[in-house]
Amino acid sequence: MGEGKEHYLVLCVDRDDDIGTKTGIETPIVGRDSVILAATKLSLADPEEADANAMFAAIKEYDRMIAQGIGCEVAVVSGNRNAGFEADRKIRRQVESLVEKGLFTGIVFVSDGVEDETIIPIIQSIRPIISVKKVVIKHSQSVEETYQILGRYLRMLVYDQRYSRWALGVPGLILLLAGFLIIVGRVVEAELATLLIIGGTLFVRGFGLDRTVSSYLRQGPHGYVRIFTLVTSSLVLLVAVTEGYDYLLSHASSQINLVGSQPSLLLVYGAQIVGYFISGSLALLWVSIGIYASGSLLVHVMRGSVRAYRDVVVIVMLGLLYLPMQTFSSFLIGGQRESTILLVSYVLFGLAIIFGLSTVIYGKLKQRQSSAGEKEGAGEAS
Repeated sequence: MGEGKEHYLVLCVDRDDDIGTKTGIETPIVGRDSVILAATKLSLADPEEADANAMFAAIKEYDRMIAQGIGCEVAVVSGNRNAGFEADRKIRRQVESLVEKGLFTGIVFVSDGVEDETIIPIIQSIRPIISVKKVVIKHSQSVEETYQILGRYLRMLVYDQRYSRWALGVPGLILLLAGFLIIVGRVVEAELATLLIIGGTLFVRGFGLDRTVSSYLRQGPHGYVRIFTLVTSSLVLLVAVTEGYDYLLSHASSQINLVGSQPSLLLVYGAQIVGYFISGSLALLWVSIGIYASGSLLVHVMRGSVRAYRDVVVIVMLGLLYLPMQTFSSFLIGGQRESTILLVSYVLFGLAIIFGLSTVIYGKLKQRQSSAGEKEGAGEAS
């Protein structure tokens, strides 16, 4: 076909049918005057409508091609508000009708954004697209793409249960609880409950505690033991911190007041404050760590894991470190020479015990590995 016989369709697509919704005009719209009239009505109905700008851009492209002596026609087609399968099928029917009537060689596609460009493969299957003209309004394409991405993630936050329970469930719980407390006249409690829920949620998600608990639950009895020891040791730890604080207030209230009024005295009384806190919380703190280590030992024994030896070492170390820590807290409080000598003695005794225990355990592990290697070799030989 010679170039003089070529005839192109300048096509503007309104996939979500803003033209029909806002002006009542049916598509396809064919011809320069008809497209100008429709674009004007759409601009008057909604001055911020981007499709009106795309229609005017199609008119401008049509005028440019006519001025160059290129045979062409301008038209507008539309889909429907759902902008899905039905919209694409409607656009295909309209484009096929235009192509059959006009015998167009190719199509010049005029687009105002990413959504309209999704139907390019559909049009391409009817007639080749010779050129694509993208109309970028002041809001810019990147902003439009950003809105589409935000919309996709917002739908995910609303309908995906993995995210909706945090994005909607937690704020919903806060609003319900705060609203109820405000109704009964407990405004301070409402503020406190809001802070506790937000803080607890951030803490749980920040440290991945929900995933940890879920993984433990999937482990069966082993996981139940871990959850029990984790919760129990955490509760005992909270009590230990409370006991340490109470002991500190009852024995070093004057030092705390002095440091509060003159922070530079922290260098003078800081050691005593820390010593009193350790002395008051040490017993329960050691119980908390011991519960967690014992639970880990039980799980590894149930599994027959060699990590049980490590847990034994941890528990023994915990017992050996109790007296040195108690002596260390006494040294911080009083600074006596006797405390220093006793602390060094405890440390040396503990090192000796740990060295002996580690040697025994290391020997057992080596023996176990050797036995396992012999069994494996015997199995291969047989």
